[in-house]
Amino acid sequence: MSIIADLIKRRISRRTFIKATGFAAAASVLPGPARTVVGGTPGGLIIPPGVRDYNTRLVLLGTTGGVSWWPGTNRASTSSALVVGDAVYVVDLGQGTTNRLAQTFNWGKWIDTPGGRIEDGSSIFLQAVKALFFTHLHQDHTADYPNLLLIGPGAGLGSYTDPVTNERSRVPLKVFGPCNRGKLEEDKSEYLQRNGTIIPTITYEPYSSTQTPGTREMTELIWQAFAQTINDMTLDNGYPDFTALIDVKEIGPYDNEVLLPMPEGWSDPNAEPCPHITPFVVYSDDKVEVKATLVNHHQVFPAFAFRFDTNDGSVVISGDTGRDTSWNLQELAAGADILVHEVIDPAWIEQKFGPKPEPPMDALKEHMYASHTTIADAGVVARECGVRTLVLNHIVPGNTPRAHLMQAKRRFYGKLIIGEDLMQIGVGSKRSI
Repeated sequence: MSIIADLIKRRISRRTFIKATGFAAAASVLPGPARTVVGGTPGGLIIPPGVRDYNTRLVLLGTTGGVSWWPGTNRASTSSALVVGDAVYVVDLGQGTTNRLAQTFNWGKWIDTPGGRIEDGSSIFLQAVKALFFTHLHQDHTADYPNLLLIGPGAGLGSYTDPVTNERSRVPLKVFGPCNRGKLEEDKSEYLQRNGTIIPTITYEPYSSTQTPGTREMTELIWQAFAQTINDMTLDNGYPDFTALIDVKEIGPYDNEVLLPMPEGWSDPNAEPCPHITPFVVYSDDKVEVKATLVNHHQVFPAFAFRFDTNDGSVVISGDTGRDTSWNLQELAAGADILVHEVIDPAWIEQKFGPKPEPPMDALKEHMYASHTTIADAGVVARECGVRTLVLNHIVPGNTPRAHLMQAKRRFYGKLIIGEDLMQIGVGSKRSI
């Protein structure tokens, strides 16, 4: 078992690691070949004693959203991880969240060498990550995806190390995300009328860009944008083929790898971005089954919510969505243990835009209300879903006062958790001893 898998399975606390590393530091350094010393560097995640006994845990890596860095808060943008035994499943990678991922799971190990006691510089913590899911392709959910692709190969991305032979083999990370939208959104802000320009389509061999790229095209264009450094890493430094370390599968209605079951007669994402659909399976393995449905983040299409069902319990992540999802979210999340739901503070919207903003701010204010969920309405949705616990996430603005966030309790009678970066929550029942 790799060190990261072992640590996840054992649920070693930060205090235990500090004690272990302190003991190792006090020991004399013996000459001779390098050998592993018990202990390691603690990550940023401190596992609460009550949560440590859960086989399945939800980790909030980043808990804000929006195209900004909010003053007065150090929240990273949106990302969540579900830990099931020794496996990790990640949803979204907004700005700052690959650092949070490393803080959480990148535990080191100390070794003695003839030159002194050092920490092994090798990192393989990403071997524990089995799949990555994108709810949609806005930048506050994808900005750290290039970081994962470019830095991840040095941290075990898409690989497996045999615990007996220590040989490494390739096991590509599965990446699931929205397909190419197929057509541009309507110009609701009159951007083009104000002589605005949109990103053009440029063709260059062997790639052809698009104005509405899906997950696969986004990935290929990242490879192209950073081709110089990637080629240097493989030709000069002996790194593996970066592009072979992930396996992208798009979700969509256009003959994609994971078929989105749109209703008969549907044809236009601008006219109907969130019709009622039946939840459908996106991924499954021996630890988890993942289902998805459409949510209403108009004009984004497709935008998804995901449900993770494990033997211990179930977690639903709403993605970005307005209050009305044609009952899709309520159907997907029915009876779940935990609903992680986005929220936006209406007091902030009114202060920012005023009662009747002029163009183009009127379009942005409309988007804020129609494509996001107010704090109080998130509680209503949670009640309609019949979930036990509501976790507030994608908190906009990131510095929303706690008193405002408590409005979610007005019409929700279960447990309310205000999400914080690196917070973790036990799912279902504790392990039997």
